Amino acid sequence: MLADNLDTSMVTTIEQPELLVGLLLAHILADFYFQPFAWVKQRNERHALALPLYIHTLIHGVLAGAVLLLLSENISLTTIGVGAIIIAVSHFKIDVIKSYCVQSTTAFVIDQIAHVVVLLGVFLYATDQWQYVLSALRQVSAGDLVITLAYLAVLKPSSIVIKQLLSPWSSEVLSSATQTTHPNDPPTISTEAQQTLSLAGQRIGYLERVLMLTFVLLNQFSAIGFLIAAKSIFRFGDLTKHQDRKLTEYVLLGTFTSVAMTLVIGLLCAAALGRLPIKP
Repeated sequence: MLADNLDTSMVTTIEQPELLVGLLLAHILADFYFQPFAWVKQRNERHALALPLYIHTLIHGVLAGAVLLLLSENISLTTIGVGAIIIAVSHFKIDVIKSYCVQSTTAFVIDQIAHVVVLLGVFLYATDQWQYVLSALRQVSAGDLVITLAYLAVLKPSSIVIKQLLSPWSSEVLSSATQTTHPNDPPTISTEAQQTLSLAGQRIGYLERVLMLTFVLLNQFSAIGFLIAAKSIFRFGDLTKHQDRKLTEYVLLGTFTSVAMTLVIGLLCAAALGRLPIKP
């Protein structure tokens, strides 16, 4: 949405976009295709003392330098060398810091964002286009902020509200679901497994609400029906096997609460943007 609000002449002033794409491509190749899992394991165990980490850093520096050399225009060799060194050294430091962190999705995302920020900084340094970033920031509109607010609202805040709304039934359903009352029932679930499944359910809810909000803003309400139908089909087998009416009703209540909340947020966002599908 931000791009829609930028002036066309400003967008066309971006110079050498192929250089930025090349740097991102080199990063993906070096980080995911030229780095065996054994190297990652050694890095996490030995941290800065792991020899593969230095090889990995060298690969990043060489690829970045090659991209800067081949795809840049009117950029001095000194700038190319400095840019490659910045990318290599920053990648080494970021990976060392990550090696001390718990290996999780959050750590992975933060790690990749840090790398991309460095690549963007090197690109802007090499092409001297800092003014474009400042101009783009000045072009942020109220509509951009409304959309950002809507997406943030359907994640953690909505998850907390849904959990609180369903709390009167949660303990009863959980107790019923973890007891073996029939030979055909699934076995009792451990506390650790319950926490893992709950976290997985939370992530599914995040993705579900993000997709629904996107469909609302794109005025594709039929896609929301398809999404709900697809989820119902996948959950149907589990619910029928469990033979627990309370669990079935609980899942349906959670699904419809999530859908209703996302629709309300999406329609409010659409109204603020003047994009309501039905005009008053």
